[in-house]
Amino acid sequence: MSESAVARRTHPFTGTFVDRALEAEFQAEHFELAVKRFTRFSIGLSSVVFLAYGLHDAYLVPEVAGRAWAIRYGVFAPIAAAVLALTFTRAYARLHPLAMLLFGMTINLVVIWIGAISPADGFFIYTGYSILFVTLGPFIARMNVTTQVVYTSGSIALFCAFAATLSHPPLPVAVSIAATLGAMGGIGALVARQLEAQAREMFLQRRIIRTQLDELNAERAKSEALLLTLLPASVAERLKADDRAIADGFAEVTVLFADIVGFTKLAERLSPVEVVRRLNQLFSMFDDLAEELKIEKIKTIGDAYMAASGLVGSGDRHAHAMAEMSLGMLERVTTFRASYPEPLGLRIGLNTGPVVAGVIGKKKFIYDIWGDTVNTASRMESHGTPGYVHVTEETRRRLADTYVFEARGEIDVKGKGPMRTYYLVGRR
Repeated sequence: MSESAVARRTHPFTGTFVDRALEAEFQAEHFELAVKRFTRFSIGLSSVVFLAYGLHDAYLVPEVAGRAWAIRYGVFAPIAAAVLALTFTRAYARLHPLAMLLFGMTINLVVIWIGAISPADGFFIYTGYSILFVTLGPFIARMNVTTQVVYTSGSIALFCAFAATLSHPPLPVAVSIAATLGAMGGIGALVARQLEAQAREMFLQRRIIRTQLDELNAERAKSEALLLTLLPASVAERLKADDRAIADGFAEVTVLFADIVGFTKLAERLSPVEVVRRLNQLFSMFDDLAEELKIEKIKTIGDAYMAASGLVGSGDRHAHAMAEMSLGMLERVTTFRASYPEPLGLRIGLNTGPVVAGVIGKKKFIYDIWGDTVNTASRMESHGTPGYVHVTEETRRRLADTYVFEARGEIDVKGKGPMRTYYLVGRR
């Protein structure tokens, strides 16, 4: 038998779970969902009806109406008020079975007592009420099997005590009524057992559903987290809402291209696993830096790294953020190089200008950027020098007040023609 099946085993008589922790969980949930509000309503309503039956006393047994009222209002009313008040307290969750037993026993005490002091007709009518009430325990008071059995036994004991001291019915009548109380109380116990079995089955189903929902939410969270590593949060939300292509124009963005110099030769003599391990180690450093500076990593292509600043989070200081990114990348390559004997360098190119960013296609989504700004940044990298940050006039102009530059002069850039470019040397 599986561990789950063992945990769900129930006691053959009471129907309670053998597993105490599971039973405690059921009791807490069942009380909140099916007991607390219902019994508060049912106890209140039945108390009003029961007290209104004082008119019934005057009509049916006028000879003893005064004494009946003293019993009904003097005994039942204060106890019913106390039980109803208890249903509004925190202690009710713990004392519910005892409170319902007290309420039920008080009702049967009153009707059996009034029946015992009434003439013969009243005796049978009021005793009949006690038989009815002992059957209704699972419905009105949400009694469980144990409470119902105690309620039935107590009602029989009350009847026998009053029969022996006040009413003195013939022995066959007394035995018949006591047996009927026991039989109807037994039916009530069976009903209580069935109702609790259904409640426990529903509890187990809700538990399974909650577990499945938790697992589903956990998987959804993983998917969300994975999606957010591929796309900006705003783009991911739009993509989930609409599967059409996404394209947004940005008036001014700073684009970075970086290429690891010497990595191709290194890859020729290392195993593929070691190549990927080292590349992942270095690019993870770049990723952490980009996240810190709120720069959007666009993609990696082989040993090249591409990022953009100004798409999200950097505001109008996107060029400054990218300058810090560039200098930080050079520092991290220096640190990385100290761990390995192979000489590695980093060539970086920057450019600033308008771009279009978005997601296109139907599969393997990637957030990408397009435009002449992107192409020029790529040319800055390819025409640059290892260990330097090569920038255009547009980028230099936005950073001149904060950073130091070295003029490279005018160079012929493939696809662009002559361009005046600069090296970003450091911070002022």
